[in-house]
Amino acid sequence: MDSELMHSIVGSYHKPPERVFVPSFTQNEPSQNCHPANLEVTSPKILHSPNSQALILALKTLQEKIHRLELERTQAEDNLNILSREAAQYKKALENETNERNLAHQELIKQKKDISIQLSSAQSRCTLLEKQLEYTKRMVLNVEREKNMILEQQAQLQREKEQDQMKLYAKLEKLDVLEKECFRLTTTQKTAEDKIKHLEEKLKEEEHQRKLFQDKASELQTGLEISKII
Repeated sequence: MDSELMHSIVGSYHKPPERVFVPSFTQNEPSQNCHPANLEVTSPKILHSPNSQALILALKTLQEKIHRLELERTQAEDNLNILSREAAQYKKALENETNERNLAHQELIKQKKDISIQLSSAQSRCTLLEKQLEYTKRMVLNVEREKNMILEQQAQLQREKEQDQMKLYAKLEKLDVLEKECFRLTTTQKTAEDKIKHLEEKLKEEEHQRKLFQDKASELQTGLEISKII
């Protein structure tokens, strides 16, 4: 009888406990011939039954547990949704970071290539300037030799002037020509020396630029290696 009452209460727990139906059985009759007596049990009678009170208490506890489990399930679903959103955001952030890192890596490679081209161009210019400087130095040496020869000729002519007054005018004219030529060579020498100085300054500047390019290339190489490690 308690079992039947239990099923009746649990199966109809949405109904008020004081309005449930309690099946009754005829004494000494087999259970398969029992027919439930649809008699409505009044609230005082149920409340005074210890078994009924225990079942009602169990039902209330079960309802509370079901309610708590529903709350926990709802909370778990909310947490799962939050975790799903956070995971999607993290995945998107990770993809963005990966894309940015790839772009930075490509930019480093491009900058390294550009610096290599600029460095090669600077080295070529330095080589050309060195050749020009060497050529100018040789030209200055030639001018120096020619100038010395002219000075020797001047000295010789001066001695000849003192020795032979008869050839004075011709030698004076020749001396004037030589002096002009000496002045021209002196001017040429000064111009060449100025050009050498200019080329030396330009070479120093190119050397400085090449060093800057080399330093920048080294920094980019280091950044590229760090990017590869990351």
